[in-house]
Amino acid sequence: MRSLVYVDASPRGPWALAAARALGPGLLGEVVLLASEEDVARDPGLLLRARAALGPMGDAAAEKRAPGAAEVSIVQEALAGGYGLLVVPPAGRGAIARMLKGSRVATVVRSVHAAVLVARRAPERLRRVLGAVSGGATSGAVIDAARAVASVSGASPDFVHVDDQVRLPGAANDAASPESGVRALLAAGGSGREPLWRDGLVVEEVLAEFEQGAYDLLVVGACPDPVEWGREDVTERLLLGCPGSVLVVPQAGLPRR
Repeated sequence: MRSLVYVDASPRGPWALAAARALGPGLLGEVVLLASEEDVARDPGLLLRARAALGPMGDAAAEKRAPGAAEVSIVQEALAGGYGLLVVPPAGRGAIARMLKGSRVATVVRSVHAAVLVARRAPERLRRVLGAVSGGATSGAVIDAARAVASVSGASPDFVHVDDQVRLPGAANDAASPESGVRALLAAGGSGREPLWRDGLVVEEVLAEFEQGAYDLLVVGACPDPVEWGREDVTERLLLGCPGSVLVVPQAGLPRR
């Protein structure tokens, strides 16, 4: 797999590098560091420090520079470079700025076909991983990705399913099928762990579970069709509302190395 890590000069930039290091070469594969030309001009040592922050992975990482806004350069490089995973920090925009300029991470997620890890206060080691599953089209990808990430630290991931009329992206149309679908998908991977069943509003219940369980990473499915994003905003709300890192995976999941 080929992974793109955005090197941000802001105080949130180290979060993406810490998350990338926690995932390690077994998941990232070939690493490319992307920084803006403006940031490198202001801070010539930016990419050198990024390499050091990645540890041994940094020695083999390639470098790219691009002009202009971060979300534009990330999307352009992602579409041109054939990446399976993007690791980016949030822009740190408040509600008013997001309303005027839009959300950087949401723009990236809905514009690319790769998995996107939005890193927030990433720890050195991912100890607890939570996957939000609907029982529909993206659930298999969420389960596989959560297991792959959890295997880095030897942890067993947990999975939560919320019974709500507002389904997670890719949820089954048959209201009676999601629970059986989730169980079947988990059983197919050889997991004997019982999912966490919750009733209520999807976003509120998933985020409450994330915080109460002190998880380091939330894994969710992307909307199967980007055109539907404005109508089905559950993924975006989880992405923007989660206090920790969020991995958004497409239906195709994380590419195998």
